[in-house]
Amino acid sequence: MIDVDKVSDGAGGYQYGIKSQKNVFALKKSASRSEFYLAQQADLEVEAIFKIYLLDYSGEKTIKHKNDYYSVIRTFEKGDFIELTCQKRIGGLDEIIND
Repeated sequence: MIDVDKVSDGAGGYQYGIKSQKNVFALKKSASRSEFYLAQQADLEVEAIFKIYLLDYSGEKTIKHKNDYYSVIRTFEKGDFIELTCQKRIGGLDEIIND
């Protein structure tokens, strides 16, 4: 889980950087057919769903799984767990920071 934050560059502008990172146990699932098509209607691409313990989630919008980066586009709480519906970021962390 990666938390990205906006930081002043001292010249009146902002830069994005990593605020914090933490490792959590997650179960990676494929998106269902209906989730995939609903996301396409909203001009999004659902690549994966990560299921983690609700206590491990603090609102982070970026996930690194193996060598791939994902943006969280939707969350769904299920008891003690939360499912994070994610879109893969082809440009990696640079694309997320500069988005």
